[in-house]
Amino acid sequence: MKPRDFLNFLKTKSGKLVVFGALFAAGLTIFSVLRQHHTPAEVAATPLATNSVSGQPEVVQTVVRPMQPFNPPQPKSSSTPPIPATGMTNPAIASPSPQPLPNVPPHQTESLTPISLFADSTAGAARPKKLSAVYAPFGRLIPCETVITVDSASMETPIVGLVTENIYYGSRLIIPAGTEVHGMAQTDRQRDRISTSTSWKLVWQDGEELNLKAVALDREFDNETNQSGWAITDGSAGLRGEVIKSDNYADVKLFAATFLSGAAGSLTEQQQTLLGSMPAPTLGNAPLQGAQAVLQTYAQQIYNSIQKNGFYVRVPSGKQFYLYVLQTIDRADASFGGIGLVEETDAQPATTPKR
Repeated sequence: MKPRDFLNFLKTKSGKLVVFGALFAAGLTIFSVLRQHHTPAEVAATPLATNSVSGQPEVVQTVVRPMQPFNPPQPKSSSTPPIPATGMTNPAIASPSPQPLPNVPPHQTESLTPISLFADSTAGAARPKKLSAVYAPFGRLIPCETVITVDSASMETPIVGLVTENIYYGSRLIIPAGTEVHGMAQTDRQRDRISTSTSWKLVWQDGEELNLKAVALDREFDNETNQSGWAITDGSAGLRGEVIKSDNYADVKLFAATFLSGAAGSLTEQQQTLLGSMPAPTLGNAPLQGAQAVLQTYAQQIYNSIQKNGFYVRVPSGKQFYLYVLQTIDRADASFGGIGLVEETDAQPATTPKR
């Protein structure tokens, strides 16, 4: 190898790495040689002074302390004289006579206390409820008609209606026509319906109230003019209403904002990077990128508004519907002011009406 080639090799990264390794190895060699020639100075160990008394002779000492004799108190019933303080004991007290143990016959078992049984005072409270003579079984359909308009735009809208036909069962009038029905509406966004809760209340014309568990079903006539027959959707769940748009131009605004945002993105200059095509950081792209971001935000706001408040359902007053009752209707459960009546006693027969 020529000297010039060797110098050129040392200028490269590989040559510099070889020179660094040689210098590092030489430094380690010099450090190890100097460490072997260096001897640590000896440090004289000086014993610490302790409290050892091994050099002194052991001396045994006896300590005598004055002691006072213990005089236990004498029992009150005992007539023996007190014990003197001379240390002598009284033989009558020192060895008391043992008391005889009670005679227990062998193989005698202990008597156990018998278990006390008490009658449950609440046993009579679980008796089944007795129905009055004026009742209707589960699953009655009560024809009703709305009195006020029901709008799904506002949550928790009340539903107020009137019973349009008398409800009979067993030739007895259970619910007369003109009885008020009160419930709460719930929004059903899956279709053009307003769903209802299952808690309803009937209010008679004399002021009596009765809580019912029921659901509202739509009522559709085959002939709306004469209100006769039954349409295909008669008895379907919910109250059918009219679908209304809150903003007729919302779709046009959404289309325009999306179109302008796409146009601004297509006019932006792109450049190729390791991560793919990206907008070039030029002065001409700045306003286009800002307009694209603003239009995208505006389009998203319009879309959210359409999803939330774009459509709502309105059920007008006078809409016919059914109340499908999910319990047994007992006319005796109705009361004034919502206060329940006192239950029947055993002396009252089940067939005797309360009214």
